[in-house]
Amino acid sequence: MKSFWCNPLVVSLLLFTTSVTSFLPSWVPGAVNSGAPPELNHFTSQIDTVVNARFNIGLISDQLFVIDQFQFQLCNDHDDSARIPLPGVDGPRPNLSSGPHRIDVINNGSFINMDGLQTVQLKHGVWELVWRDDGLAGLVICGFQLDQDARRNDAILPKGNLYLTFPIWSTKGLQEKQAEKRKAESKYREYESERNLRLEKLKETPNLLKKAMYFRQAAKAVENMDNTGFHLMVNLPSEDEVLDVGGDANGEGLLKMVKTGTMWSKTGSFRTNDGKQKLIGTASLV
Repeated sequence: MKSFWCNPLVVSLLLFTTSVTSFLPSWVPGAVNSGAPPELNHFTSQIDTVVNARFNIGLISDQLFVIDQFQFQLCNDHDDSARIPLPGVDGPRPNLSSGPHRIDVINNGSFINMDGLQTVQLKHGVWELVWRDDGLAGLVICGFQLDQDARRNDAILPKGNLYLTFPIWSTKGLQEKQAEKRKAESKYREYESERNLRLEKLKETPNLLKKAMYFRQAAKAVENMDNTGFHLMVNLPSEDEVLDVGGDANGEGLLKMVKTGTMWSKTGSFRTNDGKQKLIGTASLV
């Protein structure tokens, strides 16, 4: 089975979410927090959707196993009951969080091991939207409680608090970035062709002076390729890598949630960042 580490989108997600609170500004005890970003309540009100999910457990390709058939609804009503902690609302900058909202589990996941078909029950589900000030994207973070380990061969989904993190974009923000990516890619390909042409000429000519000239021209083309910034945009999600969430009948205000997210566990407090945080695998919206 091909390792998910080979997927560049997954690699970028891991860099973005391995430390879930790393993108949040430092919190100083006693400091006064600023207000919530103006987009936060508007975007949160649009999320009330049913999703189908698949969990890919394990970090080594020959130890991966899949838990499939999960279906749950991200409900729009607040959940102020006893719940598991969330990294936004219970972390250093709760003003950037929508607060906890209820998740209804519609269908439990399942997998097959040597003992046959096994069911995985996720309980006490809650979700939050975390959005940075003036940001074009945020994070949907789902939290569940798992009462018993799920195991297949050497791969294990440990019991305890389980979290899923999915980047989410405003439609306008993603469209703007995709337009920037197309423009950068056009220039990148232009300079790439120039580099290839100069390298071909360098190989063909026996003249040492011309070789030096073509080498300098190829190096300049490589510098221009780098300056386009295209290499920083390659993992920007395309339309088939996102799921439409929210919006009215005309599609106004529609959000785009990235279909591939990370799955991890956490012990201890999010506010003081004690305890242990462990990457378990990936989650896919199908």
